Amino acid sequence: MIPADGATLAGQVARHLLLQHAAALPDLSGLVVLVPNHRAGQDFARALAHAAGLPALIPPRITPLKAWAESLAATAAEPQARRLARLAAVLRREKWLGDVDRWALASELLALADELSAARLGGEIASRIRALRGDLLDRETALIEAVWQALNSDGSDPQAVYAGALARLLDEADAPLYGYALGPLTALEKRFLERYAQAAPVQLFDTATALGPHAAAQVLHGAWCRTEPPLRERAAELARLHDASPLAPRLKLCPAPHLEAEARAVAAWVAEQLQAGRRDIAMIALDRETARRTRALLERLDVLVADETGWTLSTTAAAAVIDRWLECVAGDFPHVELLDLLKSPFALGDPAARQDAVWAFELALRRQGVARGGADMRRLAQGLDVPCPWLDTLLAAARGFPRARAPLALWLARLVDSLAAIGALAPLGQDAAGADLLALFERLGRELADDGEKYSFNEWRRWLNLALESESFTDKRLSSSLVFTSLPAARGRRFDAVAVVGADAARLPARPAPGLFSQATRAQLGLATAGEAAEQAADDLIQLLVQGPALLSWQAWLEDEPNPPSPFVTRLQALHQAAWGGALAIQGSAVPPAAADGVLPAPGRRPMPAVAAAALPRRYSPTAYQTLLDCPYRFFARGVLGLKELDEADEALDKSDYGSALHAILKRFHDGNPPTEREAALKLLDDCAAAEFAALPAYTACAWRARWQKIQPAYIDLWLAQTAEGWHYQSGEKDLRATRRVPGLGEVELHGIIDRIDSRITRDGGEALRVTDYKTGSAAALKKKLKDPAEAVQLPFYAWLADAEAMFLPINDEPVSPLTLDGETDVEAIAERLPALLEAMAGGAPLPANGIDAVCRRCEARGLCRKGAWHE
Repeated sequence: MIPADGATLAGQVARHLLLQHAAALPDLSGLVVLVPNHRAGQDFARALAHAAGLPALIPPRITPLKAWAESLAATAAEPQARRLARLAAVLRREKWLGDVDRWALASELLALADELSAARLGGEIASRIRALRGDLLDRETALIEAVWQALNSDGSDPQAVYAGALARLLDEADAPLYGYALGPLTALEKRFLERYAQAAPVQLFDTATALGPHAAAQVLHGAWCRTEPPLRERAAELARLHDASPLAPRLKLCPAPHLEAEARAVAAWVAEQLQAGRRDIAMIALDRETARRTRALLERLDVLVADETGWTLSTTAAAAVIDRWLECVAGDFPHVELLDLLKSPFALGDPAARQDAVWAFELALRRQGVARGGADMRRLAQGLDVPCPWLDTLLAAARGFPRARAPLALWLARLVDSLAAIGALAPLGQDAAGADLLALFERLGRELADDGEKYSFNEWRRWLNLALESESFTDKRLSSSLVFTSLPAARGRRFDAVAVVGADAARLPARPAPGLFSQATRAQLGLATAGEAAEQAADDLIQLLVQGPALLSWQAWLEDEPNPPSPFVTRLQALHQAAWGGALAIQGSAVPPAAADGVLPAPGRRPMPAVAAAALPRRYSPTAYQTLLDCPYRFFARGVLGLKELDEADEALDKSDYGSALHAILKRFHDGNPPTEREAALKLLDDCAAAEFAALPAYTACAWRARWQKIQPAYIDLWLAQTAEGWHYQSGEKDLRATRRVPGLGEVELHGIIDRIDSRITRDGGEALRVTDYKTGSAAALKKKLKDPAEAVQLPFYAWLADAEAMFLPINDEPVSPLTLDGETDVEAIAERLPALLEAMAGGAPLPANGIDAVCRRCEARGLCRKGAWHE
C-alpha cells in the first residue's frame, strides 16, 4: 500500500528516475540505485514498479554500496576475531596500562582503528593528535600508532579490502548512479562517489531535496534542521504557508506516567492503525524494555511483531546456561548458578523428570545454608529421600574441564566438550539462539585456529563474554508486517505508520559512548561527532514521520522523578505552538478497541483484586500495615495469598543479618544489668558482641564486627547520658498486643515487637515510658520518615501500642544520636486508620497496584502485579 501523498523517499526517487529515463522503459537495467540496506532496496523495487504501472519492468541494480563492492572484492578481510586477538596480545605486553581490561580496550581500539582507516587518517593519526594535544597524550598516541601499524600494515584490514573493492567498481564505472537516504558516508565512500561522478552521472537524494515540498516535512525541518531565522520567525513563515498544521492530523505525542501506560498507549495506537487498514507498521524501539512489554500486549491481541533489532546474544537463555555452567566450574558450584542450571531445559535431559528431586534439593540447600562447594552439595544430596544422579554428572564434568592456560580456540573446544558431558549440545542445537551460539563457537574456533597466544581461564571468560555481547540474535522464524526496528535500520524504508517508543532526552538523539577522544578532538580530527549523529537522527526521523500516522511516546516519569522528552519533541512542540497556537494531540493509554467481526479482539483486562472478609488475616504488625499503605496489591500478595521469596543460602553476612546481630547484642547487653562505669560497660558490650558474632558462620562476620566496634563507644556514651537523665531499661524485644473489633471482619489483633522500652519516674511521681527502635539504615532516610509519620507508620504504631514516647536510634555510624517522634503526632489516629482500612477491604474495596517506584524496586511481587494494568 503506497501512501497516496507519495511522501516517501523511495516513491519520490522512483518517480524522478522514471521521468529521467522514460525513453529506456521498460528496461532500466543500465542504472544503479544505491540504498541504505537490503530491506530499503525491496521497498524501492516495489515503489518503482508501482510508479511505473507497467505489466513488465526490468529494474535497475538496487544494492547497498558495501554489498556492491563486496561482490567484487579480490580477497577476504582478516576476521575481526583474529584481529582482536592479535591486538589483545600486543596490549598484554604494555605494562603501563596497569589493571585496565585488555579485552575491552582492544575492542575499543579495534573500532577506532577501523574508523580511522575509513576516514583515511590511519597513517597520519599520530602527527594529527600530537599537533592538537602536544605531549599530553604521548603514551596514548604512541599506543594508537602502534595499533594502527599492527592491524593495518599488510592491507588485510576490512577498510583496506573495501577500498580495493571500490577501486574495482571505479574501473567499471559507466552506469548512471542514483542513491537515497544513504546515511553517514565515510571519507572513503565520499571519495569513491566523487571519482565515480567523473566517469558517469551521480545523483543522491536526501530528505531535504526529495521531500522539501511536502508540508509535514517542512514543519519537521523547521523544528529540527534549521537554527536560522529564530523560532518565532520560522513559525510565522510556516503559518503563512499552511493555514492549519500539517502535523496535527497525523502525529500524536504520548508522555506516559510509567512503563505500563506507555506500552498500553503504543499497543492501542497500533490497534487503531490496523483497524484503519494500515499493514506495514514500524515501531522504533529506542526503549527496549517498553518495546518488550508492548510486544507482549500485542501478542495478547493475536498480533505478532517481528523484532529486527534482536537481542544481544549474551542475554539469551542459551547463553545464560553456558554462563551458569562456567560459574559452577570456576566457583565450585555457587548455589544460585547451580539451581539455575538444574532448572534449565538445556542441560541434563528433561527437566520435568528431575523436578521433584531438584525442588527437594533446593529446599534442603536453603534450609541448611549451603552456599557453595561441590563436596558439600553431594553430601546434602545423599541425605535426601530422592536420587540426584544429575549432581554427579555435573561434578564429573567439572573435574574433566581442564583449567591450564591455553589458546582461545582450545578453550572453546574444552567448553564444547564439557557441554557435551552435561548433555547440553543437543538441546542447544534445537533452540534458535542455541544453534546460533554453537555456530558462533565453531566459527570463532576456525578463525582463531592459528592463534597461539595462551590465556588463563579468567582471561578467556572475559573474551567469551565480550564475544557474546558483540553478537546479536534475531529470531528469523517469525515474519510479520509489524516490526520493531532501529532508526538506522529503518532508513530509506516505507511504512504505513511509525511509532517511536522511548522518545525521551536520554535516548533521542542517542548519547555517544565514552571513548578515547572527546567530541571536540573528534571534530578536529575529522571523525564523526555526536552533533552529526543527532543531525542524522533528525533526518532519519523526518523521512519516517512524513509517510503516514506517527506516534512519539516516552515515560514522563522515571523513579518518581520527571523524565524530560527528547529535545526533538520539545523543539517541535514549541514551533507548533508558536505557528498554530495549539499543542499536538495526545495518545491515551486506553484498551485497544475491538475490531469489527472480531478481527482484532480486545485484550482481557482483570479488575483489581478484592478479598472476601474470611480470607483477610486476623493479625497485623506494623510491617503489614506499612505494606498495605505502600501498595495494596503487595499486601494482597503477601498477607492474603501468602506469597514470599525463598530463603537465600547466603555465605556472606548481609546488612539485614548485621542488623539482627546488633539487636541480639544490645538485648544481651541490657539484660545483663550493665554497670554505669564507662570502661566496664564498654567491655561488657564488646563481650556481648564477640559472643554473638562468634556464633555466625559467615566469613564476613569479622568485617561487620570491626565496623560495630568503632560505634560501640558512641552507643555507650549515649546510654550513659540517658541513664543520667533517669531513664532505665525495662525490657527488650517485647511483644505488645491490642485487639480491635472490625465490622464485617470480627476481632483482629494489632501487635508489634519493640526493641527496647525504657522508663523513668516523672516529677509528679508517675512513670513515663519510651520506646526505642534500633535502625541500621541511614539517619537521613529516618528523618524523612519522621517528617510524614502518617505514611511511615512503624514508629507511631509502636508509640500507640506502648502508650509511650518513641524514637529511632540509628546505630549504623557515629555519632549515635536518637531521632524522636514529634510529641504532637496523633498516634491514635494513625493506629486507628488500620481498622478502618480493614473494614473497607472486608466490604469489597479493591486492592490496586499503586506503589511508587521506590517501593516497586524492592517489591517481591514486582512482575506479578502488572502495575498500571488494572481498571476501575
